[in-house]
Amino acid sequence: MTVHPPTDGRRWGGRLPLAEAGTLDRDQRAVAEQLHLFAVPWAEQAGFTPTTDDGYLIGPWNVLVHRPQPARGFNEWVKADQVGSSLPATVREVVILTVGVAWQAAYELYAHTAVARHVGTAEPVIGGVLNHAPNDDFSAAELAAHRFTDELVRARTVTDETYGRTLEVFGQRGVIDMVHLIGIYLATSALLNAFEIPAPDAC
Repeated sequence: MTVHPPTDGRRWGGRLPLAEAGTLDRDQRAVAEQLHLFAVPWAEQAGFTPTTDDGYLIGPWNVLVHRPQPARGFNEWVKADQVGSSLPATVREVVILTVGVAWQAAYELYAHTAVARHVGTAEPVIGGVLNHAPNDDFSAAELAAHRFTDELVRARTVTDETYGRTLEVFGQRGVIDMVHLIGIYLATSALLNAFEIPAPDAC
């Protein structure tokens, strides 16, 4: 069961106000309703907090409510990735956490540490990603995904050796799916860091 922090306990919007604490226009209200319908239950089930105790959206979702037009396009990208990805759930979380570590995106690391545990990622694997120190507990797929993601995010390119290994493990479709997933969480990390979005203390 997740614990919802008090709305006035912190500046949960970071550099932005909590959108739902003010007056929403029709488009903003529609985006907020969709997020409460789909994102909030998913987060609660995974074990991390998506709202304050007053029910106001926090994390990247508050940013999305502020600008509903790009939010709709972003949410469609996320939905298409979730529905059609060929990557196993544990591998997806290794990718997402690897991006979060490179960007030091606090809310992303908080949320997806919980999601990784929820989908069954081994604790030593989670720790290895968070500490930027892959270990023997990584499966071949998890290690390939971590190395590919880390190279692409940090060096902005991928060596032939790493690309070849990732292609061997996941196939062309899997590599494309991985790059889309990286892109989604690069964008998410940028939103979180630009607006200094905090994370609840528990992780």
